[in-house]
Amino acid sequence: MKDIGKIRAWGVSNFDVQDLEELAKAPGGNHVAANEDLYNLGSRGIDFDLVAYQSQRQIPLIAYSPVANGDQLGAQLTQNDSVQRVATRHHATRYQVLLAWTIRNGETLTIPKASSVDHMLGNMAAGQLTLTELDLLELDRAYPEPTQKQPLAVL
Repeated sequence: MKDIGKIRAWGVSNFDVQDLEELAKAPGGNHVAANEDLYNLGSRGIDFDLVAYQSQRQIPLIAYSPVANGDQLGAQLTQNDSVQRVATRHHATRYQVLLAWTIRNGETLTIPKASSVDHMLGNMAAGQLTLTELDLLELDRAYPEPTQKQPLAVL
């Protein structure tokens, strides 16, 4: 579709390292514009290898469900004491902390829900929130990075 001018760019969703390696072998597969995966503080499986893999190949990561809304994990994240302490330190909301965590590397895009103008403005404010080393250590203690490969989580 790109070759015939019907699209400007294309991406994939829920691809892991093996999937992206297979895609790269396909004709034009190395022109993927982005990969969208489940990623939030409580769903960190892709931190084991996929985030670095995409960064090294300059394939943007689009994080969906960045605050895990609407499920048990979302409730757990927003009620977590560490998330609340970080939010208090920054005079921010817990949701802003969770969004800021997701985009902390400057390479990840995120697609949070915005059900109103105020909600959208709150989400945008998260982009101005810079988490400190102390913040990141505290959040990592509450929700550690994986130490081994995990199956790709999807919704």
